[in-house]
Amino acid sequence: MHFRFTMEFLLTLCALFSACPPVAVGASPAALERAVGPEALVRLEQEGAMSVRALGAWGRLPAQFVSLGQTLRMDAGVNLLDADVGTVAQWLALAEESDARLAPSKDGLKDLLDYLKRGDFLDWEAVVDESAVAPGALLRRDGRLWVQGPQGQAAASEPSEPTMPVATGPEVLFAGEMSDQWVPYQADGGKFKDFAKLDQGMLVVDVPAGHSWGRTGMHSNASMVFSPRGASEGVRLSVLLDPQGTTDAVVSLVPAEAKTDNEWRYHHVRVGVHLETDNGPQTMTLWIAQQAVMTREISAVPERIDLVLRPDDAVVVTDASGKILLQGVLPGDVPKDGYRLYALSDVATKRGNKPVRMALKRIERRPEPFFVQAAHDSYLDGARRTILFDGGVLGRWWSPQGGDFGKHVRLEDGVVAVDVPGGAGSAKVGIYSPGSMVWLDGFGFGGEVGVTFEFDPSGTTGFVVALSPLYNLKRNDPSKPFVWAQWTLKEDGSGGTSTLLIDPDSREGAWKVETGPQAPGKVTLRISPDGVLAQGLGGPDERFPWKWAVPNMGFRVYAFSQAQKAGLPMRMALKRITLDRVAGASPPAAEPAEGVAPLDVDLLFAGPALGGWEPYGIRGADFAKHGRFEDGRLVAEVPAAAHSWPKIGIVSVDPVLTFNERILHTPYAVRVVCDRARTSGVEAVFRSVKTAEMDKGAEVLTSFVRHDTGPDAGKYVLSLSGEHSTYRTWSRRVDAGWVEANWNGVLEVRFGDGWVEAGLPGGPSIRGADMRTGKGWSYHMAVTACPHVKSGASALTLKKITGGWVTPPGMSADERWTLVDDEKFDADAFLDHVSGALPKEE
Repeated sequence: MHFRFTMEFLLTLCALFSACPPVAVGASPAALERAVGPEALVRLEQEGAMSVRALGAWGRLPAQFVSLGQTLRMDAGVNLLDADVGTVAQWLALAEESDARLAPSKDGLKDLLDYLKRGDFLDWEAVVDESAVAPGALLRRDGRLWVQGPQGQAAASEPSEPTMPVATGPEVLFAGEMSDQWVPYQADGGKFKDFAKLDQGMLVVDVPAGHSWGRTGMHSNASMVFSPRGASEGVRLSVLLDPQGTTDAVVSLVPAEAKTDNEWRYHHVRVGVHLETDNGPQTMTLWIAQQAVMTREISAVPERIDLVLRPDDAVVVTDASGKILLQGVLPGDVPKDGYRLYALSDVATKRGNKPVRMALKRIERRPEPFFVQAAHDSYLDGARRTILFDGGVLGRWWSPQGGDFGKHVRLEDGVVAVDVPGGAGSAKVGIYSPGSMVWLDGFGFGGEVGVTFEFDPSGTTGFVVALSPLYNLKRNDPSKPFVWAQWTLKEDGSGGTSTLLIDPDSREGAWKVETGPQAPGKVTLRISPDGVLAQGLGGPDERFPWKWAVPNMGFRVYAFSQAQKAGLPMRMALKRITLDRVAGASPPAAEPAEGVAPLDVDLLFAGPALGGWEPYGIRGADFAKHGRFEDGRLVAEVPAAAHSWPKIGIVSVDPVLTFNERILHTPYAVRVVCDRARTSGVEAVFRSVKTAEMDKGAEVLTSFVRHDTGPDAGKYVLSLSGEHSTYRTWSRRVDAGWVEANWNGVLEVRFGDGWVEAGLPGGPSIRGADMRTGKGWSYHMAVTACPHVKSGASALTLKKITGGWVTPPGMSADERWTLVDDEKFDADAFLDHVSGALPKEE
């Protein structure tokens, strides 16, 4: 994301800072300090774009201000998360003037304003040599903040004129000379000696007809580009061409360890311009690992093509002005040794054996700014704001939705611009998230999740925004259950209609209202324990109950165009989607009333001596080779092999879980206890029948696995699925740092009436909707080591498995009698309890 600001705004901000109180306790009164992190927050402060929401997103919003935000929302009807330092100052001034809504929060607003002005949310270090402070540095002395000016002076009695950090220039990789960094390249009929030359500061390639694809050019003899995956900034390659001397040109990134003689076979990223036929048109194509992910016609060969690799794995091709032309996503694995860079001529498939020309002037490399933020699926422990979609980049998390996306959608202007002509059939076109983007963590009293969709009203005649826990194919409507909010322009243009649907709780619609003809600019769907609220559509300011507004649910997000009826022309301009989350009060402890014993927890597995289990190995894994019992523990160690998903573990001989009417009142919890230090991944499978491969067709399957390679390298992934179905599958990533600091080795699976929840005690969990569980169900269980790739290595040390009904908070003695196991029911004790509860005769 790029932040835009004006010098006037920065000067105003600095003026506010100039009146700051003394420096925070612990700092030297006259010491000069420099802000050193977090990097993204420093950048926001430098650019005058700091907000309370950003502090929450980076975990820098103290609990007292989270509570203040909840109070302001309830008592004053204002959203603290959207406030910046100026807004907080205005609210404090109103509170001091006895504004009835804000006055009760005066002290809290004052504390927050002081916190913002002093920059206490940043990490600071003392400046030893004040004369060596670089321009653009964010400084603080005596509680006053400013951005260091270009003169190089240290802190003065008054803040110097703020400036942005000085941008570094590009690094030139090629400028018309074959230095020792470059090696000739030729393949498929290409001949560097005959077809290439250095002329007038360019590499000129001229392949005559009759030479197949005539691939001729050059490649670097070592890595020139490294994937920025997980870094704080991206990489931009700028390729400058002579349009008059170019018909076909390709720039390609090939892993350094790959063979050099077949660029097409080994490339990860490839962008090319081509003359599709002898007389046109010109096209530009982006390939990812031999797959053409996007192609567009262009009016002429551009003078400059920029290829951007982003830390979030998005691959973006832009023109010189930054307009997006093509986009895709890096493949799963990126080379640790980086990419060699190729530049070559390559005839289009339709014109094999035709002449091609390329005139390459220059290649430059520079860092690309990137807005680092908390991940949408990161575990929530306070308040957080995450940008889900912005700038027209779909990236890893978004996919086209609905009709003919390639024909009716443009992304180059930074928005999802839908334009469906009349009579084109379905006008439902947009984007959706194949995976869950919204998680209801900390979903107790005061907790809330808000998803905000921003539109350009002038380019919009109808849309649907929706949330659904279930997956669906990209051309289908959101799966039920869902929250579906819709606005459409009437056919005659006289007005619009807004509708809110909540399935299954209000199948006929929560409400439907008439509006004016202008589309809403901003629509927010809010979910809290009290239900669902839709804002910005002109409907009632009322929350409606929803069955699936429960803790730990995950929701897919949809935004697509919608006409009043089929066949009408349709336009939608979606600019941005943001996610706000606020954690609520912790749920009550699962403890009974005083004097009442908790429900029993049974030991299901504690080594082979307990019985009821047998060794289990599938798909090339052999228990005799890869498994053993050691001190009563199961130890599974499966090396990497050519087999697909080899797994070693144990399986129950008979069903170990049987659910009766008690599941209607409290869930049943299974705890799989592992040795964390000796476990790379664990999978628990629950199935109504015992089969040779339990994970195929399982009613419930959950896993927690460390990823060593791929997009989630360095993270753990928690997954849950039902019926081995794509439609009922959820996963979320967990930072390795959180695991190392907090995970006790337990994977807990809770079974309810129609739902299952898998999670880490005290941490992230996933609740699955519409699952095959409830009264009458019984399950066999298998526990295995689980690799993170289909032929990868895995390790598991399983200590024990326990199971039992969850003690309801405040459970009474009477309630306990209804929840104990039949075989543990003591009739005499029950009669004593009943008789003791009867009124005594006088």
